[in-house]
Amino acid sequence: MKKTAFAIPLALILLLSVPLSGLADQDCADLLEKNCTSCHYNTRICNKIGKKNKRKWKTSVKRMLRYGLKLDKKTQNTIVDCLVALEKDATLFCKDK
Repeated sequence: MKKTAFAIPLALILLLSVPLSGLADQDCADLLEKNCTSCHYNTRICNKIGKKNKRKWKTSVKRMLRYGLKLDKKTQNTIVDCLVALEKDATLFCKDK
């Protein structure tokens, strides 16, 4: 019983430590395309890749919410995770990178 009680939280921590666990790169590109490029060219977003950390991306998303973007909390977090993950490989969303 103790092993199970320890293993479940550990497994959750490991799963949550991977920013895009279960979310494919194409899903991120589609999500960003749908929610971000209606107001911004993707070059504006791509120029910030690697320059913003997760906290700064969250701030940007919150600012966009004040400007009228409608997103639930889960989608907000997913978009932030996608933007952070783009630092490793931005080629799917940022064609020139």
